[in-house]
Amino acid sequence: MIKEEKKEQILEAAKDVLLKKGIFKTRVEDITNHLSIAKGSFYTYFKSKDQLLEEIVDKVYEIRKDELKELLAEDLDYKEKIKIFIIKRFMIASKNLNSHLILINLTRNLEHLTPLLREKLLQIEMLNRDFLKQIIKNIPGIKYSKNEINTLIIFIMGGIKSYRLERLFYKNTDDYFISDILEFEERLKNINLDEEIQLVTESILKLLTGGN
Repeated sequence: MIKEEKKEQILEAAKDVLLKKGIFKTRVEDITNHLSIAKGSFYTYFKSKDQLLEEIVDKVYEIRKDELKELLAEDLDYKEKIKIFIIKRFMIASKNLNSHLILINLTRNLEHLTPLLREKLLQIEMLNRDFLKQIIKNIPGIKYSKNEINTLIIFIMGGIKSYRLERLFYKNTDDYFISDILEFEERLKNINLDEEIQLVTESILKLLTGGN
């Protein structure tokens, strides 16, 4: 098996184990047992479980960076770009879903993460904020100060994050957050996501334009 394919196989299997056992309860041995490989095979590609987690976060970062770069370049008005931005925050591709579920669990346990992992998660947040900054700066007929833009971004990102967690990932049990892909997909079936995204989009646009 080609080296990169082997690394990817370990990474994908690790995501399943991390979600099933929990990020902080999972040991390298759990991952290697799941794959029926020796520990040495794991350490050939990753120095530690933390480095594996960093790789997961890096991949999400690169996907998000490319998405936002393409969206900024699109010949669309600011309203459409904001709507697509929100859609992409809610509509997660199935192939990336397990990575996002892991990120959800990481972000609610920041105090237990290494400084490097916290920094990488912050970089994803900054991608989203920088995108919104570019959009808000170029709304026709409206001029916000730098401080006003930063305040609006904090408010918008905080609102999207809270709403997204509540509607898609939170569950009222001892587990608190969904960590299973099938459970997430079942949740989506019971939500009129198009309608809710439209409501969120309209609310944000009213905030940015004073209701105009």
